[in-house]
Amino acid sequence: MIQPRISIITVTFNAASVVERTIQSVVSQHYDNLEYLIIDGASKDATMQIVERYRERIERCGRIVSEPDKGLYDAMNKGARLATGEWILFLNADDVFVDPDVVADAAAFIREHPEADIVYGNTEQVWDFGTLISAPPQACRNHKMCISPQATFVRTALHNAHPFELSYRYAADFEQSISFVQEGRQFMHFDRLISRVELSSGVTHDNHYASEKEIYEILLAKGFDVRREMRRKLRHIQLVSAFRKHTPPWLSRPIFRLIAKVYKAM
Repeated sequence: MIQPRISIITVTFNAASVVERTIQSVVSQHYDNLEYLIIDGASKDATMQIVERYRERIERCGRIVSEPDKGLYDAMNKGARLATGEWILFLNADDVFVDPDVVADAAAFIREHPEADIVYGNTEQVWDFGTLISAPPQACRNHKMCISPQATFVRTALHNAHPFELSYRYAADFEQSISFVQEGRQFMHFDRLISRVELSSGVTHDNHYASEKEIYEILLAKGFDVRREMRRKLRHIQLVSAFRKHTPPWLSRPIFRLIAKVYKAM
């Protein structure tokens, strides 16, 4: 059977401390029809020096672009426009595939499900208080974002028809996913661990309140009645942030680890 061409896109900006392991996890994949694109926003640190070490391997199956952009989502849209694969997945710098057979296994699943528009798998989430496995059986259930972009393969044409909306700073990927749900696009769950995602740092982690607020603004704009839930959730985030700020890690981390286990068991 014909192997679907899959494009992996890594967006970078001043990611010298983390980008190498991401690159290694992609170039080590056991899949022939893979394209790899690195879209750099004209980094000021040593990011491109590290990328240069892998230029030959990357350019065998893809390309490297380094130029100013309008931010994360603009760079991701650029990568999708440049992609030649039928399917794309965004693997951020600092995130990795869990093993070298991920893309090959996903491609086999995609071949078996030609009706799919979006194929999403499971994610190992690495928090400062511990590690959790996210394995959502249903995408965006009850308007919640329960799929990880780093474990989600989207038809390239579908993404380019509805690219990330640049007016959103933190949740453009959420807006896109909810739009796909409302359009009736076919989501398929591939019950396999795809990626390991660092959630103990980064733009969303460092701006948790603003990110959640933007998510609820998107839901309100799309007709969801979530005002009461929004007030409760944002108040909860403020309380949690205050607790973390004023509680030493040796105490807060085991507490959050326990809460996460209970939440996962619900």
